[in-house]
Amino acid sequence: MVETTAVVLGVLVSFSIAIGVRFLANRTLLPYTVLLVTVGFVLTVFPLQTYLGFSLNPLFTHDAILFIFLPAIVFLGAAEIDHDRFRRNLPIVVITVLVGLPVAVLAIGWVGAKLFEMPLLIMLLFGAMAYPIDPVAVLSLFEDAGAPPRLAVLVEGESLLDDGLAIVVFSALLVLVRDASPTELTGTGLFSLARLGTFVIEFLVVSLGGTLVGIGIGYATYRVQRVTKDQANLFMTSFMAVYGGFYVAEHVLHVSGILATVVTGLVLGTWSRNYALSEENLEFLVGIWESIVFLLETMLFVAIGIQVSSRQVLSTLPIVLTTFILLIGVRAGVIYGIMNLLNQVIEDPVPVSYQHVIIWGGMHGVIPIALALSLGPDVPFEGQLRTAVFGVVVASMILQGLSMTSVLEATGVT
Repeated sequence: MVETTAVVLGVLVSFSIAIGVRFLANRTLLPYTVLLVTVGFVLTVFPLQTYLGFSLNPLFTHDAILFIFLPAIVFLGAAEIDHDRFRRNLPIVVITVLVGLPVAVLAIGWVGAKLFEMPLLIMLLFGAMAYPIDPVAVLSLFEDAGAPPRLAVLVEGESLLDDGLAIVVFSALLVLVRDASPTELTGTGLFSLARLGTFVIEFLVVSLGGTLVGIGIGYATYRVQRVTKDQANLFMTSFMAVYGGFYVAEHVLHVSGILATVVTGLVLGTWSRNYALSEENLEFLVGIWESIVFLLETMLFVAIGIQVSSRQVLSTLPIVLTTFILLIGVRAGVIYGIMNLLNQVIEDPVPVSYQHVIIWGGMHGVIPIALALSLGPDVPFEGQLRTAVFGVVVASMILQGLSMTSVLEATGVT
C-alpha cells in the first residue's frame, strides 16, 4: 500500500511539472522536449524522492517501459507523419535506417570500447540506446523557420523507423548482456559466424512478423472505425490497437510489438485519417493521444532527473562530450555515405544542404531516456550507462537545439 501511494504521488508530481512545462512552452515558443530535458537536468540537483517520499521506480522496469510508455510514443509519431510524402521518400528512409543503424551501433560500440576501456558488448548496448533520434524538437523549429516539407519528412521518417528497429536491437543486445559471461562481454567467443547468422535471422523474423501484425491490426481497426462515429468508441478502438496490438505481437506471437505499433500507426494515419474519421473526430483523437504522450514523456524525464545526480553527470562530462562528438561523426558518415550513393540512382536526389541539416537535426531525446531507464540492476555498468545516456541527451538538446535555427539559415534551406 505504501509503495502504491508513493507511485501515485510521483505521478501527480509529474503531472504538476507537465502543466508548468506546457505553460512555458506556449509562452516561450520553445519546443517542449527541450524544456523537458532542462527540467530533468534541474531535477538532478534536487533529490525529490527523498524530500517528498515518492518513487517512480516500479513504473520503470524493462517490461513496463516497453508496454506502457513506448507504444503510445511511437504510435503518435507514425500516425501524424505526412503519409503521402513519406511513401514517396520511403526507399531513401528504409535504406538509410537498414544500413545506417547497424553501422552506427557497431562503430559506436567498437570506438567506444577502445576510448573508454569498456566491454565491447556493453558499448554496443550503449550505441543502441544512444543513437535513436527524437524529431519533435527539430520539427517544431523546422515549422517556425519554414523548412521544406520534404526535409521534415526525411527527418521524421528516419526517426520513426530508426526508433522501432533500435528498440528491437536494444532488446536483443540486452538479453545477450544479461546472459553473457565476463569473457563474452568483451566479445570473445560471442560473435562467431553461426551465432551472428542466428542473430540476423531472428532479427529479420521478429521485424517482419511485427510488420505483418501491425498491418493486420491497423486494417481491422480501420474497418471498425469506418462504422462508428462515437468518439468514445473511436478512442477505445485506437487504444486497443496500440496496446492490444503490442501485447499480441510481443507476448502472444513473440515478434516485435514496437514495430507492430509503428505500422499500425502508419495504417491508421493513412486510411482512418482519409476515409474513416471526420475532421472533428480526427482532432479529438489527435488531442487525446498528444496529451497522453506528453504526460508519459514528462514522467520519463522526471524519473531520469531524480535517478541521476548532477554530480554523476558532471563526473562523466568528458565521456558525454566525447560520445556526443562520436555520435555526430558516425551519423555524418552514415548520412553522407548512404545518401550520396542513393543520389546516383534516384530521380529526386537529396540536396547536400538537406544532408547537413539531417545530420545536425538528429537530436537524441525521449527514446534513449526510456531505454536507459529500463536497464535493471542485473546489467553491468548500469549506473554509468544511464548517466552517460542522460548526459548525451542534455548535450544534444542544448547544443543542437539552440543552434538549429542558425544551421537552417547557414545551409540556405529556409
